[in-house]
Amino acid sequence: MNLSDFKQFHLNIKIRMVVSFVSDIAEMSIFPFMAIYFSSNLGIAWAGAILTLTTVVSIIFGMYGGSFADRFGRKKVMVAGSIIQTISFVIIALANSPWFESVWLTFFMFFLLSITSRFIDPASEALLIDVSSEEEQPLMYRFVYWSSNLAFSIGIILGGLFFQTHKFELFLGFAILSIFTFLLTVGWIQDDYVPKNDKKHGVILGFISDYIKVLKDARFMVLCVSTLLILSLEFQLYGFIAVRLNEDIHTSIFGLIIDGPKMLSILIVTNTMIVILASGIVGNIAQKINMNTTLFVGMFMYVLGYSFLAWNNVIVLLTVAIAVATVGEILFQPIRSTYVAQLANKDARGSYIAVSGLSMDAGQILGSLGLMVSALLSNAMMTALFLLVGGLGILGFLWTVQDYRLKTKKDIA
Repeated sequence: MNLSDFKQFHLNIKIRMVVSFVSDIAEMSIFPFMAIYFSSNLGIAWAGAILTLTTVVSIIFGMYGGSFADRFGRKKVMVAGSIIQTISFVIIALANSPWFESVWLTFFMFFLLSITSRFIDPASEALLIDVSSEEEQPLMYRFVYWSSNLAFSIGIILGGLFFQTHKFELFLGFAILSIFTFLLTVGWIQDDYVPKNDKKHGVILGFISDYIKVLKDARFMVLCVSTLLILSLEFQLYGFIAVRLNEDIHTSIFGLIIDGPKMLSILIVTNTMIVILASGIVGNIAQKINMNTTLFVGMFMYVLGYSFLAWNNVIVLLTVAIAVATVGEILFQPIRSTYVAQLANKDARGSYIAVSGLSMDAGQILGSLGLMVSALLSNAMMTALFLLVGGLGILGFLWTVQDYRLKTKKDIA
């Protein structure tokens, strides 16, 4: 995974990675800090209601984005969303400028930014699949995974440094970058996909028809459910595992006191640094191994790593566990994305991608439920539950990979 590998990709893939990189930085510089902004200006109750409403509506718009990408074309959806995002960034900057401030205008623009981000995603990823070969998709998704994690890290740092004190400059900077990404999308994206001509259904009936077809694809739906089961373990890091560390970790190393919050920070930093620094090395090793072997080795490492975090209190071992889980994620995530691409019907890729994206949302919900369940179970029992949930996810993948549509590198060769 290097610059020469990147250069071989189709122009659409390169542009999409650049646009997504900028968008991910913008989102992570802003979205995680909006809860603080709204609670400070409107109160905790309003902040909670606003963020919940935004999340629910964004999911709905993501589903429509997938359907529209199949019915009207990838580029049209991406351009429409980019126009709204650019205008939203400009207005949100003005609403937090030295000359004018409006919390409610900021909320409305934030709302538009959130829903258009989800609206664009299925079209953007369907575009990647349209122009990539099955042979290059694992490498492509390794680049996507690495760049998105790097962008998230940069975004969090920028938000932490400037959101509270330089909101206007932060929003204005992203407004300018949004204009740049809009021009890239309009001027250089090549959309050769021919939308399906379905005149029998209107927008609503067409939407329902699109997703009924996806739901009938048993292998794909099992892959999605298995994905949410496995990814739900990572979301425990910010729920049950965080609370457990806060209660159980109270020690010192070389005079430095390590408590739960510090331990959680160590785990997150370790995860981030391994993804950024080791993805290329791990990816190069994975290229030499059968894709199914890579997928299952990665998932086993991931499940075992997060399960270990549920009960152990030794700092060094906890750090090793997150390292194992992170390497596992680097191994299996690009293969999982590749298999989603291979299972997606050519005329319904946007809809397939939208449904696949729900795995992340459902995984977050399942992750939050873990904290509630932990009130009734011991740490050892939670570990057993983690292994059970992860094991079911792995079994689901074991059944899914039997599908004739899935091709490993050996099959492609």
